[in-house]
Amino acid sequence: MTTVDEIRKEVQDSTRLSDYEAVDVLWVALVKAANRQAGKNEHQRMMELVRTLSDDALIAILNSGDTNRLLDLDPSLETVLSDRHEALYPDKTGELIRHIRECRNGEPKAGMLSLGEIIKRIRNKRAHGFKSRNSPRDAEILGATRAILFGLLNAVLK
Repeated sequence: MTTVDEIRKEVQDSTRLSDYEAVDVLWVALVKAANRQAGKNEHQRMMELVRTLSDDALIAILNSGDTNRLLDLDPSLETVLSDRHEALYPDKTGELIRHIRECRNGEPKAGMLSLGEIIKRIRNKRAHGFKSRNSPRDAEILGATRAILFGLLNAVLK
């Protein structure tokens, strides 16, 4: 099992990477942190990890400028096709965005789980070639995602 110190080192090392690269490194670090939790699969372990965090820490992340940058994108997330092979999920993503906005102060754990779904989709699209280093929109999405992941990992590793 990966130690907390090893995860901290990966998070620290990510500060020297571009947003494009750091999103993947930080996502993997978050999965490693979640793997330290009980649960039959990654999703359950991620849910357990979120449950360990204080409401105050989650509220701060959910109300951060970086989270708002993702939620307020124009055009909205999952509405701009970047490749003919890319699948878009505008309705599901719209529901998640609404849920985050509704829950971020009163039910922050539920809001963070919804934000986590969005971040996972962004990371997966980056890993599968649907995000580019050169696209201004992708740069905005990946920059905000990186900051959110960094903040979440800092809360986890306290």
